[in-house]
Amino acid sequence: MTARRLRALTVLVVALIAVVFGLAGCSSKSADDKRDPVQVNLPDRTSVTINGTPKRIVTLGDQWTDIALQFGITPVAYYDGLKQQTKQDEPWYGDKLKDVPAIDVGRDAVGQVAKVKPDLILAPGFGQEQTQALANIAPMIGKISGQQIDPWEDMVRLFGTIVHQPDRANQIIDKTNAKITSLRQRYPNIVGKTYAFALIFGADQIQVLADPNDGAAKLFGQLGFQIAPQLVAEGKKSGQARFALSAEQIPMLDADLLVVSATTPALQERLGHLPGYTNLTAVRDNAYSFLSLQDITALNEPSPGGIDYVLDRLAPTLGAVR
Repeated sequence: MTARRLRALTVLVVALIAVVFGLAGCSSKSADDKRDPVQVNLPDRTSVTINGTPKRIVTLGDQWTDIALQFGITPVAYYDGLKQQTKQDEPWYGDKLKDVPAIDVGRDAVGQVAKVKPDLILAPGFGQEQTQALANIAPMIGKISGQQIDPWEDMVRLFGTIVHQPDRANQIIDKTNAKITSLRQRYPNIVGKTYAFALIFGADQIQVLADPNDGAAKLFGQLGFQIAPQLVAEGKKSGQARFALSAEQIPMLDADLLVVSATTPALQERLGHLPGYTNLTAVRDNAYSFLSLQDITALNEPSPGGIDYVLDRLAPTLGAVR
């Protein structure tokens, strides 16, 4: 994930979705009747009506792409900001997207989307001008919550309703939650412990998560963790769900578990030499994990496939938490 993208994620979405929670912002006369339209109520109190079952779906966000694949639906085009940097799809996609065109937002993204003639566009995090242009092409859904990162369970339920597969949605959620529960049971020592979740994207820029209600934080919460209280307090003080620490603020990362990534190997190496780093509780206990940008994306933007993949890689570190 690029620094630009993470900085963009620091803009708090304050609108709340005005719908029944159980349907994750949608309603239909009958989820079993594929002919029935589905109405998705948006945070600005407008609504999007989706007629029939979408067949040509464009996913302009990593979470939506994975969720579509979990339903056995291959997007007709997708956007992956991380792929533009790493030149690789996320490992949990497998080869399912090898023949699918990737949208290049550096060029005419709207034109590229229009070219594949979608009947549904899932596009969180795009600017107002682009969002309006996309909505003129096909029914378009952006953010579905008031959080920077939408909760993955709500997204799965919404997708299941849109494609008239609510039972499949429940199966996906249950399977993913079973994986999370299994890990928590394997390492009961992690329940009630604190964590710090950070990305280093500059010599003096360390982005940290501070909002317990964020979609990424909820995944850690399911495991039994809570964000280090000093980070939560600073987030409330600054009014930001994610904020940047400077090098001299390294002690703010003190927690039972430290999960961190860096945009370059040099920045990762630099962290280990910053004053105060070796005194962090997680570092002393060897309960810290340096993740690749792809791995940390699976935590930063949780989705079923990514969660399954990254929890296997994070498991040994969880066992070191005291």
